[in-house]
Amino acid sequence: MSRKRTTKRGRPNPRRARRASGVETERPRSQEDAARAAPDEGNPGVASVRIMVNPAGFAFGERLDGEGSIFIAPPNRAGAMDGDEAVVAWWPGPRGAEGAVRSVTKRARTRITGVLHRRGKGWVVDPDDPRVLGRADVVGDPGGCQPGRVVVGRIVDYPGPWREDMSVQVERELGEPGSLATEELKILLDNGVDPVLPPVVLAAAGKVPNRVRRREHENRADLRELEMMTIDPPDARDFDDAVCVEVLGRAPKRARMRVHVAVADVSHYVRDGSVFDDEAVQRCFTCYLPDRAVSMLPEALSADICSLVPKKDRLAMVVTFEVDPMGKVGEADVRAAVIHSRARLTYEQVADELAGHARLPPVMRQRIDLLREAADRLQRARRRRGAVELDLAEIKVLLDEDDTTRIRDVVASRSTPEMARAYNLIEELMVAANEAVARLAVRHRLPVVYRVHDVPEEERIERFVAVASLLGVDVDAERLRTSKGFRGLLRRIAEHPRRDALHHMCLRTLAQAEYSTHNIGHFALASPAYLHFTSPIRRYPDLINHRVIKAWLHRRRGHAGPMPVPRMPPTRLSRERAERSNERERATVQAERDAKALFVAAFMRDRIGDRFEGTISGVSAGGAYVTLDAPPVDGLVRRARLERELRERFALDEHGARLIGDGGRELRIGDRVIVEVVDASIERRQIELALMGVLTS
Repeated sequence: MSRKRTTKRGRPNPRRARRASGVETERPRSQEDAARAAPDEGNPGVASVRIMVNPAGFAFGERLDGEGSIFIAPPNRAGAMDGDEAVVAWWPGPRGAEGAVRSVTKRARTRITGVLHRRGKGWVVDPDDPRVLGRADVVGDPGGCQPGRVVVGRIVDYPGPWREDMSVQVERELGEPGSLATEELKILLDNGVDPVLPPVVLAAAGKVPNRVRRREHENRADLRELEMMTIDPPDARDFDDAVCVEVLGRAPKRARMRVHVAVADVSHYVRDGSVFDDEAVQRCFTCYLPDRAVSMLPEALSADICSLVPKKDRLAMVVTFEVDPMGKVGEADVRAAVIHSRARLTYEQVADELAGHARLPPVMRQRIDLLREAADRLQRARRRRGAVELDLAEIKVLLDEDDTTRIRDVVASRSTPEMARAYNLIEELMVAANEAVARLAVRHRLPVVYRVHDVPEEERIERFVAVASLLGVDVDAERLRTSKGFRGLLRRIAEHPRRDALHHMCLRTLAQAEYSTHNIGHFALASPAYLHFTSPIRRYPDLINHRVIKAWLHRRRGHAGPMPVPRMPPTRLSRERAERSNERERATVQAERDAKALFVAAFMRDRIGDRFEGTISGVSAGGAYVTLDAPPVDGLVRRARLERELRERFALDEHGARLIGDGGRELRIGDRVIVEVVDASIERRQIELALMGVLTS
């Protein structure tokens, strides 16, 4: 067995890895060489970038202005780490822009995780993340942490221009390497999600009231007579929203309907500049894991006084609007209010009722029917205007109630049409409420944080058109630049045999939604203005928007709640916090995705050797990705394994849609295959498969 050539620290040789990856340029220059050479080569200037480090040592700087990426050779990283923001001098190279880091402007990491080892008379931490290239020397004593265990270290001295190593101070021990609990903690901390709240926040949480006091009713609408109820997953503990529908006539199908969406009034308890707010700004989002949630707010707020629990008075911001039979939404009325939720239902209960299995009292069934009628009207109107709806399976990890380290199953989260309709019922009402508040913000030029979704990029559209053509679908690229055109494509491929693969390709074609103070509309929703308002317990942008609306209501002498009312934030502050929210959203989503992959890998360890049917959902130079039918999990058939077992060399086609063998075989996105599970790694969070046969191609 050949051994990979390494540097003297045991890591892959970066120059050799660059040549192997096809990105080798001319001889890597030192930062001094680069600074001298760049002006002579027509250096256009400098760019602000976000650094993406490859384990081989080189990096790419993704320009923050969206103008592409810059290749950075190992000697030119100047101590920049993965995720850092930096200023880079760049120049044209043989294969695109090359550059050298001039300065690091913002560090992405404050901590690292890794295994603690003794080295001589001192200690070192071997970083777990392969993108952290240097050694971490421990400053001082590791505080009783045991060698060979995983620890978290706070970085006290970062890498510099001439060294990869850093210094850390060990904060605490996480556990045994390879255990599910330890690996989950590593995922959280690597993504900047600390599961432990600071002592000052916990102390403040201990003083939070557990009931609404009479004086807090001041300047609020009393809406406790409305038949509000919450609908959430069975394991939910924080109830952001409650809903209620009134029929304004005798015939529900033909009458106008008045919808009330009550949203937890978190801004009453989390004041701008308070310890709760400072911590919420750092976290920005609640992180949902298979076995728990790491909340943006302490439990005394998120699961108690802010949560719209049934049978208790709660403070809320209520968005009220009328919906006509065609789904047209009238002007919204927003008020600070007191509500009293009547019931707490789960999506499973609602799905049962929608399926005709009457298990709830008649009055509850009637309320569900009215909510579904209002949601159907809104959905039909959204579809008419061109809203893009991708049918993508989401998985849910089912854990044993008595032992959360035991994984019972992995299933689709919306496994039946009735379950999908139950989720959609609430989603439609929330979207309508968010849009209604956004229209109000546009009309009055309020400094809110919008949720924006741009038109797909030309390059992505062109790639989609090329790949779709290989799969037998002709696509007009021009039509994909409008929401209605995109929706038309989805209607056209609804019965296509490769429909699921095409939907995944559509997702990769669409832009990523972001938070911004500049409203450009929302492409997927076909909405001219959209924002987040309905989940302030778990999303910081919603909390910002609550404060803006309250300040605006106060100016108009509306129901804004008791004094002191939040001040109208300057646009500059909203912009800064929108950028912070984007940064934290990316990290939180990555942590959730990695944690789910971790539990899925643990579940599949007991299925090594089992065979499954599945669909090729993607291909790359590394191999073919397969989504199994049941359980609906993803695995990788490595190209090296394919070539070894099929005795044929494979290459990725120019469009990234097929692996083409030199013996004539092809593996395409959407092909139905039979695979065998050959490995499931907890540390890598990856399932490896072997191809046993192709069912359709």
